[in-house]
Amino acid sequence: MHKNTKKIWLRYVIAPLALLVLLYLIYRQVTARGDIKEQWQRLREHLNTGNIKWFVLVMLLAPANWVLEALKWQKLLSRIRPVVFKQAFKSMLSGMSFSLVTPNRVGDFAGRIIHVGQGYKIKAAFASVIGSVAQMCITASFGIAGLIYLNVVSGNFYTKLALGLAFLIAGGALFLFFNINRFKGFGKRYKQLRKLNFGLRVFSFYSKRDLAYILLLAFGRFLCYNLQFLLLINILGAGVPLFPGILVSALMFWTISVVPSVAMLELGVRGFVGIYLFMDATQLSTESLALLSGSYLLWFINLVVPAILGSFTLLRLKTES
Repeated sequence: MHKNTKKIWLRYVIAPLALLVLLYLIYRQVTARGDIKEQWQRLREHLNTGNIKWFVLVMLLAPANWVLEALKWQKLLSRIRPVVFKQAFKSMLSGMSFSLVTPNRVGDFAGRIIHVGQGYKIKAAFASVIGSVAQMCITASFGIAGLIYLNVVSGNFYTKLALGLAFLIAGGALFLFFNINRFKGFGKRYKQLRKLNFGLRVFSFYSKRDLAYILLLAFGRFLCYNLQFLLLINILGAGVPLFPGILVSALMFWTISVVPSVAMLELGVRGFVGIYLFMDATQLSTESLALLSGSYLLWFINLVVPAILGSFTLLRLKTES
């Protein structure tokens, strides 16, 4: 097929169709809950002069979260094919669109690499693994802090077992992250992986300083969405103190990260885990509706909104050589 013909098909046929499919799937994700109006109505009822400033902070933390993730992605791409921040930001939003409608968010890397030029896509896919491991390192590390707090206030055999598991996951993730360059030779050692050697070499492109910077950005993201969740549930009447609330919130996100799920099931898991941890295990709150509504609103603000924005980036796709 002629190059110009390919561009016409991509821009005027394939991209618009893909946009419509993604928007429809996102719409199904949102309406499957069936109570979005009730959630926003509850939020409006609790917004008053004292709470509006905190809700504004929640909304400002959302783009801050996206910017940090885009910077992380830009840094990962910088060792493969440097891109400007705007391109990295569009690529990140596109990844969020695909991740929202795929199991375990596996579509995230696919949505990102469609904006990467031909010849660099495989390397970019492997680079995205480094970003995911970095976020897991932070989540697992703060999950330990949350589990220590849980063991202090209401520990039992299972919480101690979970704490041991958290140490193993965090230690393994950090070791893997800072030694990820060792995997570059796997393709040479094992015949089954030789075809992957081209991509595995990407793991050797990043210095310890690069990895530390990526980890710092992941830490910033973690603080953003944890603080958002705590602010939202308190705006809705949960009355959770800041310090223990941050620890239990961190534990909630750690629990979600180790439970495989699709995006919509994750929302249900988040609500269930939030109620259990904040009400039953630590007795930090008695407002189950505040916890459920806070979980839903955080999901909508941080995932659905950027996913909708990201779906429109398909209309600006260009074929690259």
